[in-house]
Amino acid sequence: MWEDFNREAIELFQKGLYPLAEEKAKLALAEAEQTFGPGDPRVARCLNNLAEIHRAQGRYDLAEPLWARALEMREKALGSDHPDVAMSLNNLAGACFEQGRFDEAERLFTRAKKILEKALGPGHADVATALNNLGAVSRALGKFPVAKFYYEQALQILEKALDPNDIRVEDALNNLAGLYASQGRYSDAEPLYRKSLKLAEQHFRPSHPHVASSLNNLGESLAAMGKFSDAEPLLLRGQDIIQEAFGADHPLTAENLDNLGDFYEAWGRTDEAKIHKDRAGSIRSGACPGCGSEAKGT
Repeated sequence: MWEDFNREAIELFQKGLYPLAEEKAKLALAEAEQTFGPGDPRVARCLNNLAEIHRAQGRYDLAEPLWARALEMREKALGSDHPDVAMSLNNLAGACFEQGRFDEAERLFTRAKKILEKALGPGHADVATALNNLGAVSRALGKFPVAKFYYEQALQILEKALDPNDIRVEDALNNLAGLYASQGRYSDAEPLYRKSLKLAEQHFRPSHPHVASSLNNLGESLAAMGKFSDAEPLLLRGQDIIQEAFGADHPLTAENLDNLGDFYEAWGRTDEAKIHKDRAGSIRSGACPGCGSEAKGT
């Protein structure tokens, strides 16, 4: 029974239906704990899935203790050098990273990378994931040359180890593009973001939040170069996807509306900027139930 719940949770998650996925993941966890006991590796698997659903909704405070528990269980059951332990280290480090604890995240990511290189070899795709993670930490710490090295190394590994259209190649492209954008190198970022968006659209349904992220990245880069007319349809499509996936009154919807407001301000369209920022403020104050349809057509 736990496997059925787990499979349904994964399917719902892949469709971007996070609240329904969370319900199934909680049922899978409860069933696994009851059937196998709290220390079983299958319970760790359920913990990881539930934590990932929280992560996708930006709820890192809920994801972190689940990943920490899964890590402890795997270290006891599998030993400290097992690849599954590295996976748990990556997950926990990601939660630390998203909460601004970069030094702690760097330590965990580095340990994961060493485990994976030893267990799988330096050219394995999972090693590239660890390198991408270290690149993100280095970028957050302002170590841009180090971040570039990690990102480029990860992309090279993935392009050799995987099909060039694999979604993990898309992630690596997006990371390197993001680094360029953070340095104001938007013309370097644009072709990478376009390729990243194309791969995302190939792998996910058109209304998946991952596609929205790619649309927003490309749109913001174009806007930074003054290409507002090219950026607008991308950003509006991204907003529609976020709203559909999370709901009209979700914090992520509000955050995206604020970003749209910033975009219109930069373009000099202050009336439209105010509409989006007012809606974001209403969502945060709890005064905007069902107000989602106004953004279309701005």
